[in-house]
Amino acid sequence: MNAARAPKRLIRAEAVLAARRRRFVIVLEDTHDPHNMSAVLRTCEALGLQDVHVVSQGDTPTRINKDVAIGAHRWLTLHHHVGAKNAVRALRTAGYKIFVSQLSPDAVPLPALPRDVRAAYVFGNERAGVSETWVEHCDARFVIPTTGFTGSLNLSVAAALTVYDRMLAPSHAHLEPGDLSARERAALRAIWYKRLAHGNAELEEAYDRFLDDPPAPEHTFPVNRTVE
Repeated sequence: MNAARAPKRLIRAEAVLAARRRRFVIVLEDTHDPHNMSAVLRTCEALGLQDVHVVSQGDTPTRINKDVAIGAHRWLTLHHHVGAKNAVRALRTAGYKIFVSQLSPDAVPLPALPRDVRAAYVFGNERAGVSETWVEHCDARFVIPTTGFTGSLNLSVAAALTVYDRMLAPSHAHLEPGDLSARERAALRAIWYKRLAHGNAELEEAYDRFLDDPPAPEHTFPVNRTVE
């Protein structure tokens, strides 16, 4: 290992990489508010998800509020799909079950969904919800239980609660190790190291030397920590 002489930012990158996961993903369809989209990306990146799927009805570029996202999108893998059918096909090919957030009589509470499956959690437009295609092809519809007069949650809040429930609730706030393969980590490492160099050719060359022999991860954020 090159830990003794590795830049701190690469050591931190390895810690983030070790915690990354693809076991479940968030899907956003036709998000109306760039603030909501950006908040979801920030939550996903902060909690260790690697993939977010963005579904639109055309070639409209994803609008990101940089003040909200604070660069989170730079470390995520964003998958863009034109239309729900293409998104469903891609998710099924990748082996995901599809769970759709929808206020409907047959929707089950989020905590009741199986946790040990590879799954995509789909959130629709803030105004109209998910399109009918998702309902036709989903494995289940779910709701986040509420008890107040307000019967629904803001999109970014709903996505954040879903990520929390799927990742942290089962283990009592203990973050589990990531699930990326060695090949997937290597691919992301090459992208991240380049971005960490911020366009500096000398740093890029220096960081490239660590690609085949990366430093050991050093966690500088709480992992498996409880209050006693």
